[in-house]
Amino acid sequence: MKDSRIPRLELAEAVNLSSSQCFRRLKRLEQSGIIERYSVVLNNAKAGFDVNALVMVQYSKSEPDARHKLLALIEQTPIIHECYSITGEHDFALKVSCASMTEFNHLINETFQRRCISGMHSYMLLDCFKNTLALPSTQ
Repeated sequence: MKDSRIPRLELAEAVNLSSSQCFRRLKRLEQSGIIERYSVVLNNAKAGFDVNALVMVQYSKSEPDARHKLLALIEQTPIIHECYSITGEHDFALKVSCASMTEFNHLINETFQRRCISGMHSYMLLDCFKNTLALPSTQ
């Protein structure tokens, strides 16, 4: 399903269940944590976020508590909307959306100029060819 706002009766019909069975299954999926939340997908450009990038960040191994400080900084920075711990040269992959290059430059040249950060690379996102939140079906 691609529409989390679909009425329960429509969903039940689509999966060949009664409305009450469908409701019980949804509740069970929510309670077990398989369904974490319901959300919307925004169009970045139409929402005013024309600059989108992946930023790979490495925290300083010599700075005390650097990982914790970096994660706190990431949490406090609203234009960073995804953060993944990764393998390889860098420690985190961040997805950022900015209204302008000025805002992006501020992130890179001011916000990220901390002793807890020892390295970073950024990659501007140009065109999106696939953007789905759905997991593949197990059936």
